[in-house]
Amino acid sequence: MSLAVAIPFGVGSAIVYGASIVVQHRVAQQHAGEGGLASMSGIVKMLKHPTWLLAIAGDFVGFLLQIVALSAGPVVVIQPLVVLMLPVSLIVSATLGWHRPRPGDYLGVLGVVGGLAVFLALIGDPGAEHLPHPRNLALSIALILSVGFVLCLAVPEGRRTLRGAVYGAVAGLYFGMLAVLVDAASSRASDAGMHGLFATSKGLVPLFGIALLGVGGIVLTQLSFQIGALAATLPANLAADPLTAVALGVVLLREHIPHGPWHLVAYSLSVVGVVAGAIRLADPEAGPIDPDTPPPVDSNAEAAHSS
Repeated sequence: MSLAVAIPFGVGSAIVYGASIVVQHRVAQQHAGEGGLASMSGIVKMLKHPTWLLAIAGDFVGFLLQIVALSAGPVVVIQPLVVLMLPVSLIVSATLGWHRPRPGDYLGVLGVVGGLAVFLALIGDPGAEHLPHPRNLALSIALILSVGFVLCLAVPEGRRTLRGAVYGAVAGLYFGMLAVLVDAASSRASDAGMHGLFATSKGLVPLFGIALLGVGGIVLTQLSFQIGALAATLPANLAADPLTAVALGVVLLREHIPHGPWHLVAYSLSVVGVVAGAIRLADPEAGPIDPDTPPPVDSNAEAAHSS
């Protein structure tokens, strides 16, 4: 285990994800149904869009970087780094001319980065992970998938903001569990080689779970992008993802984090900082994910100019 290797790769993964997320959202909005409704047909249309496919390829690169990071470092340290994708999205939007940063955006970045820094400083050294029994992993996968499915079905059809938040939270739930499975699979491959990864349930269960949760997380993310209520969707996603990974890293992988009363208070404050920063950066009226609204055209001035 080497944090000197894991953290740079984890940060690199977040950078790639942050660049991809901006493009994915814009393409998803173009293929949303009337009234910003999410639909699987919209996702099928996006499969023919070269820019969206390029962004998904970027996600795959980010996932490869994440695999390296999780192979070298603990889940409870690496997965929280995913919140850095939002500051990256601000930089990408500004670079492409889609959004000019405002003072509040910098406060959002400060909330995300500051909250993450406090969280990681509190965790310290979590120790070596323990490879869980395949049965426990399988039960955890089934539970996470079932909870996510029920939550998505329970959301009223007309509640657009709530639906976006639930889709985002469930996607984060799936991605958090996926990080634990990647760690378990990489540990198995390290111990028994690639043959051992495919030969027994110790490797096959994590691989099967990665496939299911990965597809489910991607589909829900794209559906939430079609809905467009990112001020609800992204904060829910970026809160559920690391929290799920940390909780399951402690329970399933037996990674240690301090959990005294003051630590719990400090963890809560750091999460509040990250979520508040995420809300600011995902605000469709001012944040980097949606382009700035062009100024209205003065019809009288235009008529005078043409004459």
